Amino acid sequence: MIVFKFRPIMVVLGIIIIILLALGFQKIYNHNMEKKMNNQVIIDQAKITAVEHLKEKYELDVEITGEQILPTYVSYRVSFEGNVIGNKDQHFNISVNYKTNEVSNFAMSPELVDAIKAKGYDPFIKK
Repeated sequence: MIVFKFRPIMVVLGIIIIILLALGFQKIYNHNMEKKMNNQVIIDQAKITAVEHLKEKYELDVEITGEQILPTYVSYRVSFEGNVIGNKDQHFNISVNYKTNEVSNFAMSPELVDAIKAKGYDPFIKK
């Protein structure tokens, strides 16, 4: 008989726990979606910076084929990989600091080095 007295209370407590868990998971899901949206805004801005830098400095029309945002405890950087439009042999990697919009760590294939030199630029001289 004692079991029957506690059963309605246990059902109510179980329902309350399920509701609280569902609300907690919803909050975590919303936080993760907000973080992904913020990361996408950062990536998009950094991508524009990288493409404009290569266009202005070396007169290159490039396409970005890969991207990776580093965790903030490592660095405020987004790393990109890509190639010159129409020539996949001329590929590169470049990083953009999304706090300062500075470009760094520009690595390029030998074919891209030759193409840049053919345009009259020296990719190894810092200005």
